[in-house]
Amino acid sequence: MRCALIWTVLTWCAAVSAQPGTAGARVRRIFVGEIGGPAEARGIRQALMDDLRKHGKPGLADGPESADATLTGTGMLWVKGYYSLNPRERSVGEGAHRIYGGYLSVELRDRKGEVLWSYLVTPQRSGSDSISRNLVGQVLRKLREAVDQ
Repeated sequence: MRCALIWTVLTWCAAVSAQPGTAGARVRRIFVGEIGGPAEARGIRQALMDDLRKHGKPGLADGPESADATLTGTGMLWVKGYYSLNPRERSVGEGAHRIYGGYLSVELRDRKGEVLWSYLVTPQRSGSDSISRNLVGQVLRKLREAVDQ
């Protein structure tokens, strides 16, 4: 009895791990739907569309009817604090740089509305001043990995 149970579990695990990614080759064109959140987060939708249009894999669809999948999400950005390269500067002046916090959560759904892929990113420290480009870059890197599987 115990051996049969172990064999069943091992067979099931092997079958699950052998399945390809769900967002695989079926997704060639993506429509970027609504990215909810405050006004600062809405620029993320345009950045996603610009990057998909520029790189072409996966391609950008004009509307949901011509797309294999739709990418939607929610984002929130806020200023956590400021830093200055001048240690004597105690106020938030011209030389102060913003430190951002926030997130971008996205879902890729097929035409039936089933979730194919989802991802959540937070800002990474980088040399870039654009928080939206930082978040978009992370999302699209993982999306391309999921679609290429």
